Amino acid sequence: MKKILTAVLLLLSLQIGYSQQFAKNLSKSDEDIVNPKKKDNPKTWIDRAELMRKVYDAPTSKIPDILKVAVRETDLPIYLKGEQQLSTSQKVVDEVEYKMFVYPDKELYLNPENGLVSMVRTTKTEIDKPLDKALDAYKKALELGGDAKKITEGLEALSTSFVSYAFGEYYVENYSATIDGFKKSLECSSHPLVGKIDTGIIYNVGFISMKNKDYKTAEEYYTKASEYGYQDGDIYASIYNAIRSQGSRNDTLRAGDILMKAYKKYPLNLGILGTLVNHYLGIGEDPKIILPILQDAQKAAKETGAENSSLYYVEGNLHVQLKDDENAIKAYNKAIEIEPDNANAHYMVGLLYYNSGVNIQNAANDKMGKEYDAELAKANEEFRKALVPLEKAYQINPNEKAFVDVIRSIYFRFRADNDEMKANYEKYKAIFDKME
Repeated sequence: MKKILTAVLLLLSLQIGYSQQFAKNLSKSDEDIVNPKKKDNPKTWIDRAELMRKVYDAPTSKIPDILKVAVRETDLPIYLKGEQQLSTSQKVVDEVEYKMFVYPDKELYLNPENGLVSMVRTTKTEIDKPLDKALDAYKKALELGGDAKKITEGLEALSTSFVSYAFGEYYVENYSATIDGFKKSLECSSHPLVGKIDTGIIYNVGFISMKNKDYKTAEEYYTKASEYGYQDGDIYASIYNAIRSQGSRNDTLRAGDILMKAYKKYPLNLGILGTLVNHYLGIGEDPKIILPILQDAQKAAKETGAENSSLYYVEGNLHVQLKDDENAIKAYNKAIEIEPDNANAHYMVGLLYYNSGVNIQNAANDKMGKEYDAELAKANEEFRKALVPLEKAYQINPNEKAFVDVIRSIYFRFRADNDEMKANYEKYKAIFDKME
């Protein structure tokens, strides 16, 4: 007991020693920045900036850089020897449930997928907002003509610290602080002395702003990312969503215009094309307006040897909306030609034949005798034509309930014809019942 008590007293004395030394250093820095002989010396401010960075780093200084060193739960007692762990709990971040270790001045998040610490979040520092104070100090040093090399190195390190701070705040859904951290990281990295444009961080500001329902800021930063070529054309779907989310009719029209410009720049980008099609359909435009756009994309894809079945699948869907089943089937079959395992295209061909059979049969109900029999035979012919693509769709994706449902319905119609039809009906009925 005496040895344990001695160890605790030693730890406390070290902590007190650190706090006293920090208080002394801070007091000296506070005095220097108002001292007439020192306040205009850029070194005073560089020293202050470095002190503030050390203050921020202090709580996590014993833990190695987790981007370079794998830190496991069993490593924590070694790295954080003598530090009191207050609690452990579970924390869900982006649908992943992390194990969270809470200490007086930090939180650590263990990823269950690999068993490694994936985030170290500082929760308490000796003074408030040391990173902000460091940035202000570097600015002042620069204003006074300080050592460019030291300031450049300091801003680079500070940019990294702001990113760490931002991600830590993201883990606790403090989105305003996350955005602020990313913005200040950009301020450091994009400074003329550093001259780095981090498009990923620019995008992150847009992404988190969307979560924070600050759609104008999201648009601003997504647009900045696009200007630097981030994600090529894929970023335009994000820009579109940010503008649409602002809510007005004018925003909707503006979003569509931007999307059209993006499509002209990236005619083979399926993300842009899909968003553009959904945009026009969402605002109630005639699908005929969209068909020429789609056909231009198909032509461009063919000329570049990059034909894509999705372009024809979407065309088929548009023809369905226009009640043009013949051209819809042609488009779906073209999609199948390009991608034989396109289960949805096979299904849509079968569904159109099936619906045609239902329509013919419904119309036949108003007829009698031989005329009724003739129409019923036509309906049955459509149902039989539907079976081939539908069963192909099922072979490709046997887990899709909709596929089984239609196949079962067709075999139900023919179950009394012969033993094979009856057996097939019972087979698909059993499959369907298991899916219920």
